[in-house]
Amino acid sequence: MVLELVFFLVLIAPVFLWMYSWYISAVPKHFVKPGTWLHKKAQTNLRVLEQKYHPSWWCPFGTTQTVVRQLFRNCPDLPFEREIVEFEDGGAAGIDWLIPEGTDDTTPIVIFLPGITGSTHDSSYVLHPVMEARDKGWKCLVVNPRGLGGVKLRTTRTYNAALPHDFAFIAKMVHERYPEARKLGCGFSMGGMILWNYLAMMGEDVHLDAGMIVSSPWDPMVASDSIECFIPQTIFNRFIAKSLVDIVRPYRELFKDMVDFDAVLKCNTVRGFDKAFVTPMYGFESYEAYYKMATLATKVDKIKIPCVTLNSVDDYFSPVQCIPINDIAESENVLGIITNHGGHTAFMESADPNARGMVEKLLSQWGNLVFHDYH
Repeated sequence: MVLELVFFLVLIAPVFLWMYSWYISAVPKHFVKPGTWLHKKAQTNLRVLEQKYHPSWWCPFGTTQTVVRQLFRNCPDLPFEREIVEFEDGGAAGIDWLIPEGTDDTTPIVIFLPGITGSTHDSSYVLHPVMEARDKGWKCLVVNPRGLGGVKLRTTRTYNAALPHDFAFIAKMVHERYPEARKLGCGFSMGGMILWNYLAMMGEDVHLDAGMIVSSPWDPMVASDSIECFIPQTIFNRFIAKSLVDIVRPYRELFKDMVDFDAVLKCNTVRGFDKAFVTPMYGFESYEAYYKMATLATKVDKIKIPCVTLNSVDDYFSPVQCIPINDIAESENVLGIITNHGGHTAFMESADPNARGMVEKLLSQWGNLVFHDYH
């Protein structure tokens, strides 16, 4: 019996997974307004819209892909140059530049925004796309929120998904420094929410030429319900909540008169942290009011530059039913892509967790479109 079980696991299970991964492979669904500039350019420039997305044969499922990418994808040591941004309120943030040789003031720039607790050197889902952009000859900039990336908090202002003012400050600074360079913002998960809300807030006065949003929740309330189910709560939510608490833990004296700090330290869900910390810190009436302001789904019509969004059906963090497909299909500027598999920011295609995946392919093709084939 034992030998039969071993035989099954060693031989039959891999064969089954390989066959299953091929069975579920499919061309991504995409939504764009027919006849628009974006529709025409996407059809000729984005090969990912025509190719089947083939998930990694040994972990084709969204949850396993997300975990594998997080645990086993390396964080390459890249030669970033740190710059400290001083905000007008006395706060500061660290931003990291990676500039290939031979660039000049007109070289395209990709500005990356990590997810909820991510920063430059600990987010493999950012570092590998950075390498993709670098290899294309583009300048790269990773924007770390206040309190992350090795820069301590100086004030009581941290960061949240609804109020993208810090990013607006940085985007304007980069634009003023490199006015002739085309600029693409690329946000992952909560970083994508910040980017989208920045684009919606700025309208036509935005200091970017295009956007790319990867695995961002379109409705924080529904996303919170989703990640509080047993499996994602056990695997993801509790861990993220602990990371959020650990970010503010050293600053009890800074926040003690503004929040119930003991309640903050007990949070074990992202929603709980948003309710105990973010809501009172930013003066929202409730966490529901915060989530409503942070929601992406209601702002498609406010996006005034070309923007591509990438989501997966099997992503707990971004329930697919929240994606405003009808609004996207009527937008002049938004192209929505949905794969059946891929998890959260993972989108593995190779057996090697470190290998290039769909995110890197889309970044390369979308960057070529908005940087070199814009007109």
